[in-house]
Amino acid sequence: MKKTKLLLLVGVLSCSMFLFACGQKDNAGNNAAPANNAAVNAENNKEEAGAEVQDDKVSLADWEGEWNNMGGYLERPEVQPAYEELAKKENVDVAKAKADYLAKRQCDFDGLKIEGDKITYLSTFPEDKGQAKGEGTYKFVESKEVPHGNATLEWDIFEAEGDAPYKYLLMMPVHGEEALTHFHMRYGNDKDELLAKEGWFPTFVKPSSTNDQIIGEIAE
Repeated sequence: MKKTKLLLLVGVLSCSMFLFACGQKDNAGNNAAPANNAAVNAENNKEEAGAEVQDDKVSLADWEGEWNNMGGYLERPEVQPAYEELAKKENVDVAKAKADYLAKRQCDFDGLKIEGDKITYLSTFPEDKGQAKGEGTYKFVESKEVPHGNATLEWDIFEAEGDAPYKYLLMMPVHGEEALTHFHMRYGNDKDELLAKEGWFPTFVKPSSTNDQIIGEIAE
């Protein structure tokens, strides 16, 4: 009889310990859920923050300042010897080398003034105080890569907000600081047409640029 009671007692204690252990496991599981939720929320917040950084990574302000159209230098007498070097490099006559280069840099305005997200198109270099040919505010919409010979070009694309002379601007980052600080751009009303154009690269340089720097860029 005592043996039977002892076995019953052992059985009750064993069940109690099992239930206690299960309870502890359940509590641990319940406590883990909020932690997991917090981790998920943190990750979601991180992704949202990353998306915001991605959206804001480019703005027209990256080209802030006053800029001269490179085309405004190309007929200067001091620059003409550059076309002889270009003709030798491309194995064509000087007249063709010059005509092709002028077409490559052709632009409908000679100056730019960029302030924040606003751009003003000028009839002359900014220092010459020419008339504004138009202005507009632009927002960054996307970056696009396009093949160019054996290379790949990346354009940052901006779309006008409200009235502007051109609906779209395609911009390349400012570069060439070691020789001639400049950037390439395209402008127009058909984004796909602009991306598909071959051999058209309007180029803008710092107002402090010299004739020798322009010659170096042409003959490069």
